[in-house]
Amino acid sequence: MKKTIVILALLWIAWPVLAQEKQPAADQQKAMEAYAKAGAPNENHEFLKKYAGSWDCQVKGWMAPGQPPMVSQGTFQGEMILDGRFLRMDFMGEMFGQPFKGLQIIGYDNVQKKFVTLWIDNTSTFFFTTSGTRQGEVLSETALWTDPLTGAQSPMKARTTWAGADEYLYEQFMVMPDNSEFKSMEMRCTRQKK
Repeated sequence: MKKTIVILALLWIAWPVLAQEKQPAADQQKAMEAYAKAGAPNENHEFLKKYAGSWDCQVKGWMAPGQPPMVSQGTFQGEMILDGRFLRMDFMGEMFGQPFKGLQIIGYDNVQKKFVTLWIDNTSTFFFTTSGTRQGEVLSETALWTDPLTGAQSPMKARTTWAGADEYLYEQFMVMPDNSEFKSMEMRCTRQKK
């Protein structure tokens, strides 16, 4: 049954290519092979499995350079979904003394050859996406952040650094107009002990 669903999904995705008039069988075969390769989990998806499990997080946020950080605690619950192709992480914590919930989906896009992250939470209505690459135990991402007050977009960078199998540090930096970087957030996560 699972194999049938996968084949039907591939055919649905590949239909625009396959539906071209008089397409030679060899081209159809190449298209199907390309779609299958693009959809197959690899070592980058295996890397995402490190995030699976329960995590305690200390979050620090800076509103402006030179100001003291706001510090809060939270938890992440991570699980691999869709046959190991994506990681889902549910965050629970607080922001400005109020309950804060977020959902993060991370995947590796075999076509773009990049990690792609989607973040949504209960304090906003926009989808925040980042993309980036990994070198060893460090995942580096970039994005554009839209200021709700002005509507202007600013570049943002993020870096996740693993320190062993049970701890990682996520850091977020806003890129200022003079190209200097302002650290706006860090989140240190440690795996919960059973």
